[in-house]
Amino acid sequence: MAAMLVFVPGVLLARGMAPRRQASVLFSDGTVVEGTILLTPGRDFRLVAIPEEQGTKFGKISTFNLDVVREIIFRPYREFYKRHFKFVGGAKTHFGKPYPIREPKCTVVFNSGEKRSGILHTTVIYLKEKDPDTGMIARNRKIFLKSKQKGEPGDRLSDVVYVKRIKMLDEGEKIEKSLEMEFLSLDPESLDELKAITRETLTSVPVTAGEGGNMKVSSTLGENVFLATRIGDRYVAGWPEEGTKRTELFKAVEEKFLKAVDYYNERKLLGILPFDNGRRVLTLSSLRRQAPDYAYRGMGPGFFEIGPDGKVMEFFRLSVWLWNRDPETGEMVLVDRGSFYREQVAPEGETPPAGVSADLWPVVKKDGKLLIGKEKKEIEK
Repeated sequence: MAAMLVFVPGVLLARGMAPRRQASVLFSDGTVVEGTILLTPGRDFRLVAIPEEQGTKFGKISTFNLDVVREIIFRPYREFYKRHFKFVGGAKTHFGKPYPIREPKCTVVFNSGEKRSGILHTTVIYLKEKDPDTGMIARNRKIFLKSKQKGEPGDRLSDVVYVKRIKMLDEGEKIEKSLEMEFLSLDPESLDELKAITRETLTSVPVTAGEGGNMKVSSTLGENVFLATRIGDRYVAGWPEEGTKRTELFKAVEEKFLKAVDYYNERKLLGILPFDNGRRVLTLSSLRRQAPDYAYRGMGPGFFEIGPDGKVMEFFRLSVWLWNRDPETGEMVLVDRGSFYREQVAPEGETPPAGVSADLWPVVKKDGKLLIGKEKKEIEK
């Protein structure tokens, strides 16, 4: 597994900018190097929690950026030896000396003091190593943070050198453990529920009741959020009004959006949010997977889901997708997605209505709070 890293202050930040930090890197053989570290621009850390430790079927994924990290620690999670093998006469035959394998567990300490552990997806960090005597750049290092480390036949586990600790030497971006919400144009008590996903990494984050009954959103690792709720049978999300108008750009994005091959074959575009000079676009959409007719007749292979009762299930989602877009040709490639809701619907039932709520936009971070919606006096204008 590996890890990813992305941070967006304000509205959205171009991913071509890679955060740089001053850090000390400790290896398992005792070597220590210091210098400036960064990831490849556009690359992120991705930490996957271990399901068994969470008591869940799937591990929660945390996507974050170097500028919100205080320290990264690696410890052995599983260590064992294996031997190469081949099949001879239909039987598996091992040969050669055993070689060591280590799967490290990663613990990340964020600037807020919050800790998260799991398996870090394999990634590469670049270190501009400083000369301890002159303080000048001595050389550039490429350091692999592998989710599975292998040695050579005959090696011991101690021969497989790995990064044990990355300690930041500067302060980085300050982030909050949670953010209290203040609604400017609606009564929060009128909301039965509220969903949130981060704007940059499209990660679902819990919304809970804070002190005095005020709502708060759990740690977003420095990011702002999109919000959504359900009003009766209608699902709505906060989105900029200009992104819902059927401009030429909206129509061009919609054309590619509807042509994209995806599991969800019934799609409706609700809004767009272009950034990075139009090279990236966020889309708000209503999605539904309609199973093919043969699925209900039990015929042949099908790309659909079957419930415990053996019946075909269909699902609705209210989602935000991130696309790379060529401004010249209009071609788009889907690179990430996040969902507010995933609800099962009856195959014969209508797709739930979905739209945009002006009361859930904008969402502004200020003084450790999220200010949501426009002030009433601003609306009256």
